[in-house]
Amino acid sequence: MKNWQACCRLWVYGLLLLFAATVAASEAGVSQIRIPKPRSVLDVSHQYYIELLHKALQKAADGRPLPDILPVAEMEQGRAVRELQKGQLIDLFWMGTDRDKEQQLRAIRIPLERGLMGFRMLTIQRSQSEKFNQISSLQQLHKLTACQGLSWPDTKILQHAGLKVLTSPVYENLFKQVNAGRCDYFPRGLHEGQTELRERAAIYPDLVRYPNLMLHYPFAIYFFTGKQNEALAQWIERGLEMMIADGELLAHMQQHPLTAHVFPLSQFRMLHWLELSNPGLSPDTDTRDRRYWFVPVDFKASKLDKNLPAVQPQR
Repeated sequence: MKNWQACCRLWVYGLLLLFAATVAASEAGVSQIRIPKPRSVLDVSHQYYIELLHKALQKAADGRPLPDILPVAEMEQGRAVRELQKGQLIDLFWMGTDRDKEQQLRAIRIPLERGLMGFRMLTIQRSQSEKFNQISSLQQLHKLTACQGLSWPDTKILQHAGLKVLTSPVYENLFKQVNAGRCDYFPRGLHEGQTELRERAAIYPDLVRYPNLMLHYPFAIYFFTGKQNEALAQWIERGLEMMIADGELLAHMQQHPLTAHVFPLSQFRMLHWLELSNPGLSPDTDTRDRRYWFVPVDFKASKLDKNLPAVQPQR
């Protein structure tokens, strides 16, 4: 009996050692991170997130060799979620968050651009500027149609606000649709629109960013992995926290071509500011935490006109 108990103890001890070795190997043995390819040859945001990922990994490496970051396949967000769940084709992607994604995947719940994606300016046809000059309320915007990505969380946010939305699964087609007049406007993150239009100026010379209206809803881009990839998620999470603590994440935003042009944020002075709710946001997301977020209160009233908010970055 004693021999049998001793054998059981040794067997359990051996299993524990094997499990510990497996965990240690998985933490130290991340040799590559597979991600989707850019959405198009003009996708200027892709490199922003790759460089941020590399910096976070480097920050918390603790002597571990850095994995190679490999773009392996083109895919829209809906497919990316499914592939991350399976863990066979890709290991990580950055996407707008919502409750469904956070239940299905391992979300690294640190906004990668401090919520800038939820501050939206409108890409429109130049000839439609006068039409938008007449828009000062959400009710008036209801008469027009937005373009959005089929699987983007923004689509549900706009629809929840009663706005009409035309969708496409192909990112580049959204510019084609607004240029062709199939929709009236394409809401883009504060940092996205100007760069996107510059990259496409030769293709769509009549598209412009409308300067007098801002849509805002609390929204963030997170890194996501599959739930089976916890060691990688913790590595990235720790690196991002360290980057926030020493100011490196904000410095990345202020220096990268995707986001640098929005600083100082006080340059944005809008005649009209339309607030939307985000019904898909996890209820435990504290969008008031200035460690992670730019928030609407940062857009303070001007001395000249209380309707002209000026944006100040929170450090």
